[in-house]
Amino acid sequence: MLQTERLILRRFREADLEPWLAHLNTPEVRARLGGVLSAKEMAEKFARQKDAWSEETGGWLAIERKSDGEFLGYCGFGPITTEAAPDDLRGKTEIGWTLRQDCWGQGYATEAARAMLDMAFSRFGLPVVCSQTSEANRGSWRVMERLGMKRRADLDYDDADYPPEDNPTMVYSLAREQWQTA
Repeated sequence: MLQTERLILRRFREADLEPWLAHLNTPEVRARLGGVLSAKEMAEKFARQKDAWSEETGGWLAIERKSDGEFLGYCGFGPITTEAAPDDLRGKTEIGWTLRQDCWGQGYATEAARAMLDMAFSRFGLPVVCSQTSEANRGSWRVMERLGMKRRADLDYDDADYPPEDNPTMVYSLAREQWQTA
């Protein structure tokens, strides 16, 4: 569906379930995502992500490395639905990504997210895209900054689904106009 210099962002395949379970449900990868889940919970999450793409609204895509066809993780966008989010944030579009640990620090998240932002703004005409993380997830908020997203401390909130060390949830945003001039 999308290609970058090093990546293919595509719809999920059933064959992605095995590397999803092996690489995305580790203590390191899930450290800021609520912790390791049972195999059943992760398989259910995979099924939701797999079926979440819509030609009308977008969704989540698998990230595949061009050079060897390896499944690296996923990236995409969808509505913020948590009840903990402030009213001004709930319902807005959020971009996010999750990569296997052996792919961290290589620019893959930024590369994939840049392609997804371009799609969100140009194909789907979204006016603003937000992203969320915790202060402890330095890698994630650094990607947000590299994408040109701006910190929105006025939208930060506490989310009871996450432990105290991952609160408050930090919010970043990027408007289509900012993206077009970057």
